[in-house]
Amino acid sequence: MGTLSKLASGIGVLALVAGCGTILLNETGSLTRYDRLTASSETTTRAKLYVDPAALAAARTVRIVPTVFPQAIAGPNLNDEERRLIANAADRALCYELSLRYDVVSTKKADLTVRAMVTRFSDTDVPAAGATLATSAGISIASQLGVGFASTVGRVPIPRVPIGLGTLTVEAEALDRRREQRAAMVWGGAANAFTNQARLSPASDAYDLAGEFGQDFGGFVATGVDPFKAPYAIPNYNRVRITVLGERPLDPDCERFGRAPGIDGIIGDYLGLPPDWTDKGARPVVN
Repeated sequence: MGTLSKLASGIGVLALVAGCGTILLNETGSLTRYDRLTASSETTTRAKLYVDPAALAAARTVRIVPTVFPQAIAGPNLNDEERRLIANAADRALCYELSLRYDVVSTKKADLTVRAMVTRFSDTDVPAAGATLATSAGISIASQLGVGFASTVGRVPIPRVPIGLGTLTVEAEALDRRREQRAAMVWGGAANAFTNQARLSPASDAYDLAGEFGQDFGGFVATGVDPFKAPYAIPNYNRVRITVLGERPLDPDCERFGRAPGIDGIIGDYLGLPPDWTDKGARPVVN
């Protein structure tokens, strides 16, 4: 790479870092252990990871415990519906990624049990988002697929006002039948002014970030590969069909987390609508 190219790349990374929220990783005690975690990161995400590849390779079934998002973490600017929607966005993404490798089941006798908890949250500054929407018609189909896909397809929206960008920190682990930790992640993500669409909701950035977390941890458990070191790849037909267009998931047990908003979500993002206007959330469990 030439000197000018390196300079341009460096400036781009600095601009992205300057236009994103502050990521903080914390250890709250929700995981069974933390001593084996090692650091990993990309531009807008930081994490600490642990994986036992052999144990994961031997597993055949996985159960997803719905993500916990305590009201005390959410704070006064987020209502219960928004809190549930953020948690469910994580679960929906988790279920898709895990279904690529495992049979997703509801029984407690699964080979692996995956659970997660939101441990830190900062909301989106709605007036700042409104200021961006007033001057931009940025399109966001990338929010369902993550920052990597946005970069791959070359989405270049008009940058958001870099004030009050939301953040999310999540702790998650996969336990075997003996409740031994076989994979774990403390994940922290921040919205940025270049690839996260401005929307008129304090929950909007965390909603997108929850989906990114679900992708990262679900893929990590399914493959045993550090998601921040894996190469970007163009999404295949099934990924687009399910995670963007909101069609039927690969595993029927994933239906409990509802379907992606699809075309309604794409239009809603374009208009800057709150995610709860287009995402119907989890489906009622029928006994």
